[in-house]
Amino acid sequence: MERVSWQARTENGSAVVYEASYFGKWWQLTCTPKAPRSQRNEVEPCPVEFTRELWEALRDVLMRKYRRRRVAWNMVQQVEDILAGRATNKRKDQRHL
Repeated sequence: MERVSWQARTENGSAVVYEASYFGKWWQLTCTPKAPRSQRNEVEPCPVEFTRELWEALRDVLMRKYRRRRVAWNMVQQVEDILAGRATNKRKDQRHL
């Protein structure tokens, strides 16, 4: 599992930390409010649905990491395919009943 995190500001100016997890060709996103180091274990992350802006932010973070050889190109390519509409972010391990 690969994890990528970045910080952003909400509309009201408070800082949040987004964390995207990549496992099984599927991205999952969580969000937590920025907290001091002593309180980070007390804050629960909440799942967030991807928007176009969040996909673009993830792509930018992945491109910076790819330039430093920290992530594989297929992760960057998958996010670019999702943004272009050539792929979807669906779990492949769930069975259809």
